[in-house]
Amino acid sequence: MLAHNQRLQRLFGGGFSERLFLGIVSSVQVFFLGRHKDPKVVQLVRRARRERRSIMTAYEAYMVYSLAKAYHQLPGDMAEVGVYQGASAKLLCGAKGDKHLHLFDTFEGSPKASQYDGAAHSEKQYTCSLESVRAYLRGYENVHFYKGRFPESAGPLKNRRFSFVHFDLGLYEGTLACLDFFYPRMLPGGVMLLHDYSLLAGVRKAVDEFLRDRPERPIELPSTQCMVVKLGNG
Repeated sequence: MLAHNQRLQRLFGGGFSERLFLGIVSSVQVFFLGRHKDPKVVQLVRRARRERRSIMTAYEAYMVYSLAKAYHQLPGDMAEVGVYQGASAKLLCGAKGDKHLHLFDTFEGSPKASQYDGAAHSEKQYTCSLESVRAYLRGYENVHFYKGRFPESAGPLKNRRFSFVHFDLGLYEGTLACLDFFYPRMLPGGVMLLHDYSLLAGVRKAVDEFLRDRPERPIELPSTQCMVVKLGNG
């Protein structure tokens, strides 16, 4: 499995090879999306990927938009942890309606990896300033930014409830922290969407470990993503 192949992860992790691969794959995916999806949504996906660097494929980006759109009229806020340059946040802004969207990132690059994360990412990788992302998303209402390590940066939201959240950290400790914070704050039926579940060993370990004694199970998607639908109020 690629999730355990550190050689390939070093090759594709954040460099030119990764950008080239994602660009080629996404170009093909955008073509097929254009054959049967709303042209306005496909154009938004294409534009977000063209304007900002993204580590998601076009299909993964479309899933972020689609789930946010499906939940935009339900109670609860939305959040994303792992914003990078704001490409997926742009999709969330385009789908959320008047919901509050909370965006978390160090805005100083990836933190140090743990023993469970392999060689996919290096420290300080995927750096983009808060000012750059804020400027990119200017014009959207009810968008809130939180700079710093998660969950230390999440203190203002301890009493909020959520219908949809997106995690894109790529690391074991960050993913586990997100699950621990958001799980009890998800509304029944709410969705947590996680990037890189089938690709990065640390993300998979965090999800499987967290859900081991809980009723929910990860729903694997055809992409690298998985989603967790919250059951009940626990």
